[in-house]
Amino acid sequence: MKAKFQFLSFFSAFLVLIACNKDKVSVVEDICHTWEVKSFMSLESVAYPKNENTPILLTFKKDGTYSLKLDINSCGGTFASGKNNQLEMDFPACTEACCDSQFSSKLATMLPQVTSYSIEGSILKLHVPQWGYIECEILSSSLINPNP
Repeated sequence: MKAKFQFLSFFSAFLVLIACNKDKVSVVEDICHTWEVKSFMSLESVAYPKNENTPILLTFKKDGTYSLKLDINSCGGTFASGKNNQLEMDFPACTEACCDSQFSSKLATMLPQVTSYSIEGSILKLHVPQWGYIECEILSSSLINPNP
């Protein structure tokens, strides 16, 4: 009986130790990284298909600026984040007003409407009230341009 109790105690402790280990999934807590814009989660998302061959990159910098690399154009602007993951983004100033995909054009027009964000593991969600959200995934450090 004592041996069974010791075995069960050891087995229970082992299970607790394994269960408490963090997943090996990248967990990001700060918005200031380079993110690949993956999709729109909105009723309108079907109208704006993303070209999977062209990564759309959004980089938030610690100085309060952001850069946006669309299909063709590059853009930039400023942002401010606050308590409870509030986020305000200026309208992006882009190099040209043509040539980008419908997805990229819609993204550029939606960024100033973002009011908050959430980060779940390596996924960033930029929330737009009464519309949905923009889903982004962090780039691995080996893919991030060191001078964005």
